[in-house]
Amino acid sequence: MTEHILQTRYVEKLVRALEEEPGRHIHLPVRGLKGDIVASLVDGSPLLASLPEWARLKFDTALKVRYPSDPVEVFLVFTGREPVVFYQDKLLPGGHAHLEIALIALLRELHIAIARAIEIPELLRHRSAEEELADLRELIALLTPGVYADDADLDTIAQALYLAWSAPSSFAAFHPEFMEEEEGEDLFLSVLEKAAPVVYCSLHPTAAELEECVSELIGEDFNLPVSLAEAALFEQAQTRLLPLGWQLMQMDISPEDRCLLVVKPADATRVAALAQRFNVTIKNIF
Repeated sequence: MTEHILQTRYVEKLVRALEEEPGRHIHLPVRGLKGDIVASLVDGSPLLASLPEWARLKFDTALKVRYPSDPVEVFLVFTGREPVVFYQDKLLPGGHAHLEIALIALLRELHIAIARAIEIPELLRHRSAEEELADLRELIALLTPGVYADDADLDTIAQALYLAWSAPSSFAAFHPEFMEEEEGEDLFLSVLEKAAPVVYCSLHPTAAELEECVSELIGEDFNLPVSLAEAALFEQAQTRLLPLGWQLMQMDISPEDRCLLVVKPADATRVAALAQRFNVTIKNIF
């Protein structure tokens, strides 16, 4: 039976362990994340006044966890009969995938035993170079059906993605053709964007803008009713794409616009799962 890591016993052990760390905090790099997971202890948080009535704390010290998303996600975890979690200063009624990743990574780093019933997130599982290369080759093949005629091209892109993922500091020496000129760009995503057909559109596109984006993705004219309300645009676009053999998806890269792509409908679930192994979210558009 699978258990969740968000349990009082684990949070309490982390708090006790951090009490022994210099400065009562720890920075933990995790391959595939854009920055360090940071855990620290907070005494006398103003959020104590926002605790629900049912909460009975063991102590007032809270575990603060910063997860390096874009933007950074901040969790504050209080230890009671069951953990009480605030996410971006608001009470979180359930669990959160990024918090679970962070807790498991921290427990491992601090050599705290984890029950076998805890499911280790894909991001934290050890995989061989061969397995990761195979995953990347499959991912790029599913994202680019009919784009690359030579299998050797897929091999080259997979190797470039693997190096961007596993050894970004030495990437430029091996694959200068993929280098991103803009500083601060995530190298793995930059290579993925260059290799896969993607199109950017605004967060709230008009019918005309979405038509243009989808037409570019599928290589043929694509039309939508001009009178469609914004809420129905993507749903109608997907309805019209399915008979053409395409599933519209979005890659979460920027909060300021949408990065769109298309895949074969039968491949959509596999694409999302493979991307998640490399901390990239590719999801259905609506």
